[in-house]
Amino acid sequence: MSFIIDAVFIGVLQASPLILAAMGFTLIYYLNGFINFGYGEGITYGAYFASLLNVSLGLSFYISIIPAAIMTGAVSVLTYLYVFRPAIQRGVKPSELIILSVGLSFVLRYGLILMVGAENVFLDEPPIAFFTFAGTGATSLQFIALILVFTFAFNLYWLIYKTGFGEKVRGLADNPELAQVSGIDPHRISIYVWFIAGCAAGLAGIFQGVFALVNPLMGWNLILITVMVSIIGGVGSVRGALIAAIVAGILTSAITLITKPLYAEVALLMAFILILWQRGPRVA
Repeated sequence: MSFIIDAVFIGVLQASPLILAAMGFTLIYYLNGFINFGYGEGITYGAYFASLLNVSLGLSFYISIIPAAIMTGAVSVLTYLYVFRPAIQRGVKPSELIILSVGLSFVLRYGLILMVGAENVFLDEPPIAFFTFAGTGATSLQFIALILVFTFAFNLYWLIYKTGFGEKVRGLADNPELAQVSGIDPHRISIYVWFIAGCAAGLAGIFQGVFALVNPLMGWNLILITVMVSIIGGVGSVRGALIAAIVAGILTSAITLITKPLYAEVALLMAFILILWQRGPRVA
């Protein structure tokens, strides 16, 4: 029983950045229909923006969270306006947009390295208290991160599935021509979606960075598992991304508790392949 509690508790804590990353990633895929590998750099930029505010400017870690997320959202919108939207308007295919996103990812990553260097950076953690829950220990920072992540996830779920804005997003994703005839402004909706997705990536980077370290490769290292989780959850489904990220976190935590972390990653990859195999080929 103790093993199960540990696996669930640690798994949910560790899955927090992945939940945010997967939900934001799947939003962009749902709306624009391509895998955006450049999204991983949003995770990195979120952590570096937090470092700028927290370490360089001396702001509290908690005060740095919101402006760092907004700054990342702004970067995400800029990539949409100046890279992806012109390509989409020219009729570039989804497969070509994927290649474009890989190129953009390299530009953003090495541009960041040119500006700040490739050394590891640490965020200044706030004062930490230690708590015990159901026999498992955790810090106050982990509890607060968990609350913030699920608050954001709940609000994003509510926004997409329970509001008029969400109806417009779903309408635009399902049938762009009909949505435009109905009076929906695709550019405005897209800007909002890319901003929200960018904020989610930024928050993922902040919580990933505060529990480990910040470096220019952190987003690239997380993007593959983000794509896997999004596909397992059903690409385009915010609800599915949330559930798949939690399950992936618990699975990797359980395996890590009894063996090496490498085996957990292998098991997750095998689960990904098995799920795709069981789904079978798509029918046009």
